[in-house]
Amino acid sequence: MRHRIHKITGVFIFIALLPIVFVIYELGLLNKNEALVRETYQNQLDAILYSVNQYSDDIISSWANKIRMQSPSPTDSADQYESKLQGVLNQTRAIQYIYFSDLKGTSIVYNMGEHEDFSKKVKTVMDEVLQREKERVVKLIDYEEAGFRKMEAMDAKVVDQGIPVIFVMNKEAAGFVLGAMIIDRSTFIQQNLGPKMQAISQGKFIISAFDNERDSLIYTTASPNQPENNKATAASFKVEMQRKDFWVLPGSYLGISLIGATVDDLVKERTTTSFIILILLVLTLFAGIIFLYRNIRREIYLSQAKSEFVSNVSHEIRTPLSLIGMFAETLESGRVANEEKKKEYYTIISRETVRLSRIVNRILNFSQLEANKKQFNFTPIQLNDLCKEILETYFYPLKEKGFSFDFDPTTNLGFIQGDRESISEAIINLLDNAVKYSRENKNITVKTGRDFNFRYVEIKDEGIGIARKHQQEIFEQFYRAPSGDVHTTKGSGLGLSLVKKIMEAHHGHVSVESSPGKGSTFRLNFPIQKNEKS
Repeated sequence: MRHRIHKITGVFIFIALLPIVFVIYELGLLNKNEALVRETYQNQLDAILYSVNQYSDDIISSWANKIRMQSPSPTDSADQYESKLQGVLNQTRAIQYIYFSDLKGTSIVYNMGEHEDFSKKVKTVMDEVLQREKERVVKLIDYEEAGFRKMEAMDAKVVDQGIPVIFVMNKEAAGFVLGAMIIDRSTFIQQNLGPKMQAISQGKFIISAFDNERDSLIYTTASPNQPENNKATAASFKVEMQRKDFWVLPGSYLGISLIGATVDDLVKERTTTSFIILILLVLTLFAGIIFLYRNIRREIYLSQAKSEFVSNVSHEIRTPLSLIGMFAETLESGRVANEEKKKEYYTIISRETVRLSRIVNRILNFSQLEANKKQFNFTPIQLNDLCKEILETYFYPLKEKGFSFDFDPTTNLGFIQGDRESISEAIINLLDNAVKYSRENKNITVKTGRDFNFRYVEIKDEGIGIARKHQQEIFEQFYRAPSGDVHTTKGSGLGLSLVKKIMEAHHGHVSVESSPGKGSTFRLNFPIQKNEKS
């Protein structure tokens, strides 16, 4: 037995070392994982900035397409065409002027909205820009002819914050080859991109737009109520943010940062979380190993207990069988002529038969309870009357062995619902144990009573007692104390387990109070019906 336990212990120690090696290996990878996590977060933030850029590009492209579809007609006056453009562009304030050129010296400018009329200045500046950026204009036209429609934002201030976005017109556009929108960056970012940036941020990010030349803030999703260290100001936000240039707004850039934390903070938090999860997994694995080890050890002990059970039961059965056989053979041979002697032999045979029947019935009852095949007949039972009947049966045989009984019934105890035969068996088992484990002090007290929500039967002896560490285990099947007088006294190891199962079938429980050398008190607690508690 010890060899098997030591062997199992060695195997489990080896298994337990595996997660330790795994933890050491994973700890070595944490630094690499930190770099990977940091890169992942940065890529996610870059993806958000990309979506903002894509959205801004889509808006301006849609405007360019609408202008292409509404080319100036020779019959339209300037005011009529401006009004037509305003309707198409939904009264956006971001477009200050619209410019058209045939690249042969003819150009025209339309003032959109209520901007100051700098049309002549815009026309002059745009003519110069197209002349200066002739190569880019040619490439733009080549793309159009190849089937790729593109726009080009020129890094040139036409008026105030206005920058030109150039696109190729439709071929039938009244002779004009190029069109251009003079877009006010601040107005575009605040009015057209602002709602999108707010929707993307969702209180988790701060997205801001900056003027590159002035290094000043144009727009931010940060709430005015946020702490000062989280406000996306040009001074504080740039330290922690990731940045991307606007595709179609030269001279401006986007910045993004997490609210309340930096990427480094998130990486550390992620690493810490991973470390905690790793430790918890290891602890769970260790707990599983310990649980498995304890269950295997318990099964081994149970296997040994079953072997001891067979040995003990064989001994218990062999003794009454030997006596019955010996006295039956003596009577059968006719060697006993004295009638009193015959009567004595018949009494011994009858007593040993009852003893043998009790052993067999105990095993059968336990087997039925274990397989949930035991049929109970619940009827009203008066515990005082039941205990009195059992003690009357036990009194004379045990009095001859020097035992004294004290019965202390509680008056007006009432009835319980139970199986009379099973409850009798539980009480008898406890009385048997009280007799079996008593030494010099052969005093047994049986008491009935009511305690809170239970009616109870209590059997108290002054025997050898039970150590506290064994008081829960004694109710397990086949269990017997591993040392001391309890172990040396013969028994099957089923009595208390049978008592426990009977009480569970009655929705009650059995409890014990005991100390080595001071005796034991077992109590059978039967629940009181709810309608009786009042």
